[in-house]
Amino acid sequence: MKSLVVLTQYKRQHLEKQLESIYSQTYIPNYVVVFQNESHVDISELKQKYNFIHIHSDYNTKYFGRFTACINFPVDVCIVMDDDIIPGKNCLKNYIMECIRLNGIMGGNGRCAYTTANPYGSNNRLAPFPEHGIRQETKLVDYIGHLWCFKKEWLYYCFSIKPYTFETSEDAHFCYSCKVKGNIKSYVCKQEIEEDDCDITHGGLACDKFSSYLTTSQNLRKQVETYFIDNYGLEIIQKKDVE
Repeated sequence: MKSLVVLTQYKRQHLEKQLESIYSQTYIPNYVVVFQNESHVDISELKQKYNFIHIHSDYNTKYFGRFTACINFPVDVCIVMDDDIIPGKNCLKNYIMECIRLNGIMGGNGRCAYTTANPYGSNNRLAPFPEHGIRQETKLVDYIGHLWCFKKEWLYYCFSIKPYTFETSEDAHFCYSCKVKGNIKSYVCKQEIEEDDCDITHGGLACDKFSSYLTTSQNLRKQVETYFIDNYGLEIIQKKDVE
């Protein structure tokens, strides 16, 4: 089995910490790609220091572009990571093993749909599980974020449906496309020990001026969900699905 990790570079300055973590993993991927939109940060010195493939776009492909990069590589499993997380040293092995075991998309955080009550009975309708740290079980959710671990072949489901918008919701679009086209489910991945965690900073890098939630319309994200329900028969998870 061959694997690929795609790291995202835009305006944040955490890439070297991510690269250090990737090359210290208990499982080293076959390919490491840094996907960079525009030229806000000069990473030329890092290119000399670390062995990664640099895909650089003058045009801002936003959130979707990094997923398209995976298509060109001869791999079985892909991991796409946000630019505000630092994975623990057993993260890649942990997520890949769960992806294969359940034949599903594994995520760093889990989200339930906007259009229903949380099936887990949580007061937090969208995110019923801890964002970071120890999680003893892998749990079914509607879509995932932070980190996406998936079989490369599932990307063809994603790109077979025209996105409702390119401004946001690549997370929901990917997971919902895979579900309606291939019956591929999404899960927030277990993290039994600290080294399994997709973000050992526990969100410490996420709350800055570059955070997408500062500019993302939640109403637009809800419309993406409605788009899949109305046009593709998306069935969001219910209480019976998680019992």
